[in-house]
Amino acid sequence: MLAVAALTALAGVAVAGCGGGGEESSTTAQAAPSKLADRVLVSGANPTVKPADLAGPIASYKRHVAAELRTMEGQVRELQDAVAAGKLAAARRAWLDADSTYESIGAAYGAFGDLDARINGETAGLPGGAASPDFIGLHRIELALFGRGSVADATPYVPRLAADVRALRRKVPAMRIESLEYVLRGHEVVEGALDLQLTGRAAPWSSDALVALAANLRGTRVVIGTLRPLIEPREPLLMGRVDRSLDALAKTLRGLARPDGTMPRWDRLPAGEKTLVAGQTAAAAEELAYVPAVVDPRPLLPVRSAIGKVQAE
Repeated sequence: MLAVAALTALAGVAVAGCGGGGEESSTTAQAAPSKLADRVLVSGANPTVKPADLAGPIASYKRHVAAELRTMEGQVRELQDAVAAGKLAAARRAWLDADSTYESIGAAYGAFGDLDARINGETAGLPGGAASPDFIGLHRIELALFGRGSVADATPYVPRLAADVRALRRKVPAMRIESLEYVLRGHEVVEGALDLQLTGRAAPWSSDALVALAANLRGTRVVIGTLRPLIEPREPLLMGRVDRSLDALAKTLRGLARPDGTMPRWDRLPAGEKTLVAGQTAAAAEELAYVPAVVDPRPLLPVRSAIGKVQAE
């Protein structure tokens, strides 16, 4: 986070560099120029973000979640049709589409309750791991289609996935996303991609880390887009850094895509390209980590200084 003086000086240069011109500058009666502090808010001078300020961004994100789940319902129907017809290649394509869509709504996972575990279906924490009867959902189907090459093995799980996705979409209007959780997820989703996707842990059979990362990036852009009106007036330089880091990662992912738009398997990507993707993902996560401090909805707490005086935290 830049110091107040440094950011104010930089903002002053930017304001000074904005030339006159235009009709307003030619009028004889002009309003008195506002103070720099009234035009650019910097750390230490911002009005605190309140939970009520995040109601609009969260409502906007919930609309995104509902739209993505409607899309996912259609993709799961395609998966179900392909599995029923015994078409392995078509089933794999439909699975990749559905998993990508689910990865694009990661900022809301905490509000999904048990349905997230049922839909995502990871082995972590399950006795017996992949052999557990509680291992269901997307990744159980991934094991069947990609790990075992079997549509028959996937058959019992697809209808359950379809039912759970429908149930989750119906839950969205009443879903509660905590304001603090929401501002944290802007960087946690990208950090999670480093830990889960780019290590191959999340999807070991399909190795679709690049597909999932692209979806994580898309969802993160939605979150940051809803928070932009709160971030830009308070830290005008941060938003530019965030945008540049996300753009760089997106450009790299586009460059890795095949001519038909599909992504290569992560486990078959050359080491140099893996390093580039991981480095740019880490850089984006680092920039995004500043966002919660700027739009933290918690009230300031008094802290006690070394000499016993109470100061604002």
